[in-house]
Amino acid sequence: MKFKFLFRPSIAIVFGFVGVFMARSATPPQIFAVTGEYFLLIAFLTFATFGFMLPDILELAGKAGLSVLARQIADRIPDPRNVSRIKFRRRTKVPKQDNLIVVDTSVLIDGRLLEIIRSGFLVGKLLVIPSVLLELQRLADNVDDMKRTKGRRGLDVLRAIQKLKTVKVEVLKNEPGVAAVDTKLIEMAKKYNAKLMTVDFNLNKVSKVRGIEVLNINELANALKTSVLPNERLRVLISARGKEDQQGVGYLGDGTMVVVEDGYSSKGMSVDVLVKKVIQTNAGKMIFAKVMKG
Repeated sequence: MKFKFLFRPSIAIVFGFVGVFMARSATPPQIFAVTGEYFLLIAFLTFATFGFMLPDILELAGKAGLSVLARQIADRIPDPRNVSRIKFRRRTKVPKQDNLIVVDTSVLIDGRLLEIIRSGFLVGKLLVIPSVLLELQRLADNVDDMKRTKGRRGLDVLRAIQKLKTVKVEVLKNEPGVAAVDTKLIEMAKKYNAKLMTVDFNLNKVSKVRGIEVLNINELANALKTSVLPNERLRVLISARGKEDQQGVGYLGDGTMVVVEDGYSSKGMSVDVLVKKVIQTNAGKMIFAKVMKG
């Protein structure tokens, strides 16, 4: 440019007058009384010098900033010689784990499993081994009416569960070659890292010894029974004789047995009883009570 040499003096003059303006407006009158117009001259020269040097300052700052930026970019760019060593991790999809439950024949015959699933308290996948399905078929074809009824009920429950959306039912094609069905159930539960559902007392005990997590519907039912405490008053219908002389036996609405001292004389009648003690057994709770007098 033709007038480039005038750029620095122009900036110096502008900054000088800015300094004079700031000094005149911001300086207290007492300082002017002492320094006079010399203070304004000093302000003009100081700001003019800064304005004259401003292009050099900006140039140095720009170079320094570009240098730092270039260094940061260079640090982030990998060395081409090491590109082959870079390992890219592929994101693997974690498979969804189902709540696997191996079901015993006794659970399907029992029938309560269907209502538990319908209520929404049980979700996951039920695994049925071939031996359980064959056992149900044999029972359904049995000449004995009671066994035939149990087998057909088990098959009906299984078909009803298959129609529900909250659980999946998979009938397995293979199973261990051992003879006992209980052993097959335990081995399949271990193989699939699954729980075992049963109402069979012995299978329940053996499975727990073998380290299998067991879902026992009887234990669930006992846990849901209404809690009864000693000295609580109940109304019970005496329906049978107890083991001891003059003992009467009645049942609560949930099926809990109540043994009533001297209650047999009131057979067929509902009497008020006072709870003496409550005993928890493997078959459920037993309540011992005595008839309230008066």
